[in-house]
Amino acid sequence: MLVVLGLALATTSRSGTAHAQASKASVSLAQAPCTPKDSTVSCCVKTHPTAPERCGATKLEAAEILFAGRVAMELARPDLPEWKRVCMETYVKCQEEDWLGHCYECFRYCEGQKGEWPRNKCRRQQGDN
Repeated sequence: MLVVLGLALATTSRSGTAHAQASKASVSLAQAPCTPKDSTVSCCVKTHPTAPERCGATKLEAAEILFAGRVAMELARPDLPEWKRVCMETYVKCQEEDWLGHCYECFRYCEGQKGEWPRNKCRRQQGDN
């Protein structure tokens, strides 16, 4: 679920920071259902995207949660190009497995390079991707 959510967030907006993207996604994700994989905080942020402080989250944490939601929605698209799917799925692994590097920046690089993940900047904790 996180994979799909994060990828959908990444591809919906082409400019701005994760915070700006989260602001744009707030309205569409306001009714996003919570799933068993959601933490209490992430479920709260989905319910109250414009007031993350109500959930004990910073604006940056809320932006990352909402970005993950958009990625999930995007991955569900049947017409999604394969290179974009690769970037999104790798982004999800990066987030879920706590890879070394900044997952969002690496995702944006991958998106710009049409599927080439920057393994020198974002990789698993042990060994290479």
